[in-house]
Amino acid sequence: MIRHPDWHDRLATYLDNVSEEPFKWGDHDCALFAASAVQRMTGVDPAADFRGQYDTYKGATEALRKHGAGTLLKTVRDWFGPSISVHLAKRGDLVMRDARTLGVCVGQYSWFVAQIGTGKGLIALPTASCAYAFTVPFEALS
Repeated sequence: MIRHPDWHDRLATYLDNVSEEPFKWGDHDCALFAASAVQRMTGVDPAADFRGQYDTYKGATEALRKHGAGTLLKTVRDWFGPSISVHLAKRGDLVMRDARTLGVCVGQYSWFVAQIGTGKGLIALPTASCAYAFTVPFEALS
């Protein structure tokens, strides 16, 4: 998995397209939002096995056990390797506020699918407030 040469544009277009999309389990939740961003940047969908497998929180938990590494954090580690310091996260990397909330870094801020209030659209939160960050590769890992 490596980023396309025009990954910046692909990521920006994706974020614009989903900026008002409401949170929905199994369609536009935090894991599928972040995995879709990775798919746009690289052409590889790390969450392909999860799509269409759940539509509730309980179903997501079961899908992580069946198709992932048991938890969202462990599954993301399987996809991208060990986490890096959030202070090293760059645009297009994935971040987690806690072990259950996945987002996309765009620099000082990271985008997350809103699950609070109206539950509509993306919300920006400081990247430095995140607990984990994961590098989406720019080149093939040897």
